Amino acid sequence: MMHRKTDWETRLAAYLEPLRALPFEWGRHDCCTFAAGAVEAMTGIDPMPEFRGRYRTAIGSARALKRFGAGTLEATLDTKFERIAASLAQRGDIVMSQGSLGLAWGAHMIAVGSEGAREGLVRIARAAWIDPIAWRVQLGG
Repeated sequence: MMHRKTDWETRLAAYLEPLRALPFEWGRHDCCTFAAGAVEAMTGIDPMPEFRGRYRTAIGSARALKRFGAGTLEATLDTKFERIAASLAQRGDIVMSQGSLGLAWGAHMIAVGSEGAREGLVRIARAAWIDPIAWRVQLGG
């Protein structure tokens, strides 16, 4: 089981910093690779190694989920993490809003996206989350 390391906050900050202005790219810097990388930074374990290097397009992503996952991103995450109510998501937990993954971060979610012409990591207010689902990234252990 994956548990956050005692210095998870420092590890997560170091992971996020170089991604702030990195544009979205399927299979390299998309919602799945971003969330999996964050979990790896916090726990030392990559929760999605079977998907690394397996797709480069939206269609490829859907095919990879069917071939290597549980059919959908949501179902695949259910096999790897404990699902929790989105209202209970704490900083560092995984959140899905409108089908895209990000990290709970206080009153926001950090996700890969764009704001105007700027691409990279964006903050989405909890009030703007659409049909949110969340998964706990376990503390200590």
